Amino acid sequence: MKIERMNFGRLLPMVAAGMVLYAGVAYPQMEYKTQPPIAIHRANEKSPAVNLTAVGKEVSPGVFEVDPNSISDKRLVIDGKGKRACLGKWITTKQSQMCEGSWVEGM
Repeated sequence: MKIERMNFGRLLPMVAAGMVLYAGVAYPQMEYKTQPPIAIHRANEKSPAVNLTAVGKEVSPGVFEVDPNSISDKRLVIDGKGKRACLGKWITTKQSQMCEGSWVEGM
């Protein structure tokens, strides 16, 4: 009985080509989660004004959480009641509270 020996020199390129082919087929099936593009909003002195206390939710004394979409293309007026505004999401952790977005302080 004669045993035939396989030449690994020819097998290696075939395995490498199979791996490249598999990677090329699997690549389009991957799901990529992309962030939506940042929208550019423009406002000037003639834009409609919105009051901070009208569009914001008071999350802490003097601190208001404001959805950025509610003030897009508008002027935000900070009155005497609201000292600080979080343009984004106000989150509470075990250590502290913080603004996930832009933090604005008034007079």
